[in-house]
Amino acid sequence: MDIQLVSRPDCPAAQGLQRNASSAMTALGVRSDAIVLREDGSCRCPALLIDGAPVCSCLPKKDVAPCPVCRAVPDIPDMEIIRWHLARALGRKTVLFVCSGNAVRSQMAEALVNHALGNTWAAFSGGIMPMQIWKPVVKVLREIGIDAGGKQSKHIELFLGCHFDLIISLCSDADAFCTAFPGEGMREHMPFEDPMTSSFFGVGDTERTRTLRNNMKSRLLSYIGGSQ
Repeated sequence: MDIQLVSRPDCPAAQGLQRNASSAMTALGVRSDAIVLREDGSCRCPALLIDGAPVCSCLPKKDVAPCPVCRAVPDIPDMEIIRWHLARALGRKTVLFVCSGNAVRSQMAEALVNHALGNTWAAFSGGIMPMQIWKPVVKVLREIGIDAGGKQSKHIELFLGCHFDLIISLCSDADAFCTAFPGEGMREHMPFEDPMTSSFFGVGDTERTRTLRNNMKSRLLSYIGGSQ
């Protein structure tokens, strides 16, 4: 796999693009020093190329200041978009998990699949109304060796234009939107109970989230693992 970052010399926007690319490569187990840096004084904006194909954002960024070197508004794709392009180039299958807030279920599903099936699958997640990731999710994932402390919730529109082998909705609210979501991929609905909506919210949160984790490990991993 050939990965090149082309930019003008000393372009600060290129530094941000390199950071995103390095993070995406690390998440997929690819050495970040595999990026070939190429200077081009005629380059209007920094560009990331994977096997010769440019990596672009699906949606234009808002309120982005022009680069002081390039004098243009840079198109710096999100780390998750770069990770999707890399996964495809590596020949890994991709799955997108959708739920309402990308705070509990879809985050849990993404982390479990990437941890257990990361050699063959790359999992992503998004929400209709993104919320802060629920702390018990980070806690129960840490119990089984998964660090989700630095994860951020994402809006599903981030992935417009991306093709996924599977798009799985995890709650009824997301299922209605998932049907209309224009991203390409085979659709599946696998509802799981949201521990945040329990009438006992604040009491037993960790145990309910642990139960969700175990149920997801059992159902999701066997389903996706059988979809090779």
